[in-house]
Amino acid sequence: MSATALICLGASAGPRAENLLEAGAQLLAEPGTALAAVSGLYGDRHYLHTGDATLNLVLALDWRDPPQPQALERRFKRIEAGFGRQRDPRRRMPVPLDIDLLGALDADGPQWQSRYDPGRGYLFHGLSQLPLAPLQAALDALQRQRGFRGEDNAHGFYPYAGAGFVRRYLLERAAQLRDAGQREAG
Repeated sequence: MSATALICLGASAGPRAENLLEAGAQLLAEPGTALAAVSGLYGDRHYLHTGDATLNLVLALDWRDPPQPQALERRFKRIEAGFGRQRDPRRRMPVPLDIDLLGALDADGPQWQSRYDPGRGYLFHGLSQLPLAPLQAALDALQRQRGFRGEDNAHGFYPYAGAGFVRRYLLERAAQLRDAGQREAG
């Protein structure tokens, strides 16, 4: 059995782009994981807070033997801690890394986690960059249902690095991490 996880990574402190790319590569280096689709890195002009602007990255990762959502979220917390994230019950910003499991995707479309609204600007912007037919059909339906146009949403974001670059980087870095892990184990 396989599953596609829809994941959003964000960073608003420290080396934001580097944190997002390295964390994405760590996720992709997990055994049985493949990259289905990736957004570009993009900045968010909507949410102002102390610190730097937020950069985001959205991944669709295929898992050959998918972990349970709770196990995956625990893994996310360990990765975040490795980048210096300290959990704050008040969820204050800025943070060096935040990783969220938005939901899962199959041929019938996405199944969203209840706490994430794919219509939120920063999520919609990243998700709309993933060329996955069932996801795009669901996003089109969401636009019709809520009466908004995705292209009108895009003005609040700026491109930081294109999806082609991000894809190449993640694939190369994940291969390096897998090789290093095999050398350590062997």
